[in-house]
Amino acid sequence: MTERPDLAALAAPFKDHQIKTKPGGLGLRYVSHSEVQQRLLYHLGPTPQRVVEIIRNAEGQVHGVILEMTFSIDGRDDIVIQEAGDCERPGPNDALNTQMAISSGVARCCMRVSLGLHLWAGDDHYVLDRALARDTDG
Repeated sequence: MTERPDLAALAAPFKDHQIKTKPGGLGLRYVSHSEVQQRLLYHLGPTPQRVVEIIRNAEGQVHGVILEMTFSIDGRDDIVIQEAGDCERPGPNDALNTQMAISSGVARCCMRVSLGLHLWAGDDHYVLDRALARDTDG
């Protein structure tokens, strides 16, 4: 079995062809859920997750979740992250709203362990990947 890459591998930005821009004129960039999952599986293997709480509006409709994920990075098996995931455009189907909120929560949990963090930081402010590469070069 090959050794799993560490935090430095997770911090590597996604490739330009994997990054999309959300419609609506805000210029927000994102990577599809499938791209994030593939990267997680490649670098860490399966990552346990659980919905801690379902968030509903006043009418009882699902609008978000609190998601918990557990990561094993650099030999540490105890990295537990909780994040809120939202449903950007809630519809009448609570199952679909929950699914969208979980996907959002996964992206935010991954960002907390450096995967996709460059999308939040922006090109001009993202330095973690280079700093970690310097640290591992000796």
